[in-house]
Amino acid sequence: MQLRLVTIYVKLFRVVVGLPSNDFSSPFSSLVFRRFLFLASSNGCPIIIDIMVVRMSLLLPCRLFRTLKMLRFFSFVKFILVVGFLVIAASFLLLIAGHQNLFNQQEISPKLRQFAPGQIGELCREDSGGEKRIIFIETSGEKCLRPRQSCAVESAALTNPDMSIYVYMAMERPPGKAEMDVGEGLERHCQTMDILESFPNVYINRNDLPKHLIDTPLESLYFSGKLKSSDYALQHISDALRVALLYKYGGIYLDLDVVVLRSLKCLRNTAGHTFILGESSIENGFMAFDRGHKLLKFFMRWMQRAYKPNERSVIGPNGLSKAFQMLCNHPSKIISDSVYDFKCHDNVRVTLHNKTAFHPITYFEQNRFYEQDFNENELDTFDQSYSVHVYGSGHGAHVPKTSLFAFMAHQFCPATYSYHLQGLYSF
Repeated sequence: MQLRLVTIYVKLFRVVVGLPSNDFSSPFSSLVFRRFLFLASSNGCPIIIDIMVVRMSLLLPCRLFRTLKMLRFFSFVKFILVVGFLVIAASFLLLIAGHQNLFNQQEISPKLRQFAPGQIGELCREDSGGEKRIIFIETSGEKCLRPRQSCAVESAALTNPDMSIYVYMAMERPPGKAEMDVGEGLERHCQTMDILESFPNVYINRNDLPKHLIDTPLESLYFSGKLKSSDYALQHISDALRVALLYKYGGIYLDLDVVVLRSLKCLRNTAGHTFILGESSIENGFMAFDRGHKLLKFFMRWMQRAYKPNERSVIGPNGLSKAFQMLCNHPSKIISDSVYDFKCHDNVRVTLHNKTAFHPITYFEQNRFYEQDFNENELDTFDQSYSVHVYGSGHGAHVPKTSLFAFMAHQFCPATYSYHLQGLYSF
């Protein structure tokens, strides 16, 4: 019975393809018979498919048919490649989503959820009436910022949308020793500039920075060549420029290794102090002063007289501390750790904030920024902080994705940090 069915199938097949039902002499006939005999034991669907393929081979020239077969082969290869690409792309997107949700899984905690711009709880109760200007300075002469520097600017822009953020960038590198840091997050990427320029309140100023020293007491110090001849010219020019820019325009100066947590609109004529080996040091990484403030003018005059090119901090925190002590008759030791309002010579008023305001984690504790799986209770450290100083952003230290610094970046500079999560650069 099965042989009879095979014979019927073969005859039917030959009729369909247009051959005599009993002619098996041609090679093609043998091929047809062998293939049909193989398929006869299957259901009808494969037989019909085989009929269609053989019929096509009869109707088309051999070369064209081989071309079509090759096209079918290449289409199959293309299909495999497309599927492989989609699988890889999906895996990559899942990896990114996993990184981006790293802290979202912990957002069950209200403390973590509220540690974000606009939700953290403001310390400023009213506007001080000072200049609505925040200043950053980059003196390396490079065209682009490092991701951690970009994070500082983005955090300032997000937490202070009512203020103008100015980033002053040198057009050429000044003389002096460059920082010799090695590690992660130190490469400069121009995607950071695209991110920052997308904010409506961020302005990038690339110009000849020393020109801002003209018409200030520091003009002669720079043009005499003393600043440029220093081994620390890069740092000293930055120290001089921040004071000169505040003196000429007013506002708030911030270092590029901070993360701004809250609005700064209530801060005016103030700086922060920290303790170093029991001595009070007034830091110049955060300064907020009116245009033409007398402390700034006094400090610049002091720089002229006391400048020593071989001392790195001579016109930095050390110099600012000494100028303040002289103008305000203030001793070098501060016993209490609170906010001080000073009335100095010529009715000059200056407020010193405690270390919690701008340096809640001290220089000697900076490893806390980089420890894996930070405890959410660490956030209590910042309850009374306007910004956080990250001390050179770790000078290349590795930032684990579950560290305190990574969480701060995730919350307060999300655009900058997202590029890191996408693998476009290392944060």
